[in-house]
Amino acid sequence: MTPTERALQVLEYIMAAGPGPLKQVDIARDCGVSPATLHRIIKSLSEWGYLFRTSEKYVVRNFRLERNVPMSGTYLAKLDETMRSLSKRLCVSAEVVVVAGHELLWHSKTDYPDPDVLIRADVGFRRSLYELDVLSQLYLSRLNWEDVQAQFYTDGFYETLRQSGVGNPTLSEEAVRGYLDRMRTEIFAADLEGNHVGIRRFATVIQDSDGTFLHLLALAEPASAGAADVETYMEALLQARSELSELVTAEAEVRRLQPKHHALPLRGG
Repeated sequence: MTPTERALQVLEYIMAAGPGPLKQVDIARDCGVSPATLHRIIKSLSEWGYLFRTSEKYVVRNFRLERNVPMSGTYLAKLDETMRSLSKRLCVSAEVVVVAGHELLWHSKTDYPDPDVLIRADVGFRRSLYELDVLSQLYLSRLNWEDVQAQFYTDGFYETLRQSGVGNPTLSEEAVRGYLDRMRTEIFAADLEGNHVGIRRFATVIQDSDGTFLHLLALAEPASAGAADVETYMEALLQARSELSELVTAEAEVRRLQPKHHALPLRGG
């Protein structure tokens, strides 16, 4: 590893270990760095205020570090190429949507080919996961129901407001669970009717080799574009999913060591 990679390995380890005190000898051992190298990294992080040294042996983190899409530059380049190819071939806007807390975050997208069509969800756009459209359902259905209950206020979900004005009522917990149970085995979802601004989406879920959620890959177009070619869109997204999953698996085989400590999931709504 280069000095920069060693520092990043230490940062990732400390972040994944949670908010409690960490023994420096454990960090050095698990990250595979010498005590002297770790001392230099810890000293710099402490002087910059990213760590508190509670004693000569223990440190506590004072930062957060995470990637919106926890993949390499090679993966992100492949993702960009995939989006551009889908957009050009199918004449749609291609979107990568990640999850940030209780929100969907538009990580990247391609423009819709017709400049007169405005899709408001641009890069950086955020939208609540409590709006239970196909994007929310695909992500939430990857979680166990117990995790959904622990992380969300389950009486706060509501249906997407449609262009017709129908929708947006609060859903019961039983209805939410029903939606997610039906979606749990699906890897593709389509919203043919479109939302309140007339945009419909077709999406698939991208996961790593362990089944951990990475991001959503979606196609967006105006609902007024005519009958949607759902089969073509599904085939294209599932092919893209297969290629991305293949790259994820290949990278996992040569991935840097994973920390041996892991933070507990966030709880509460």
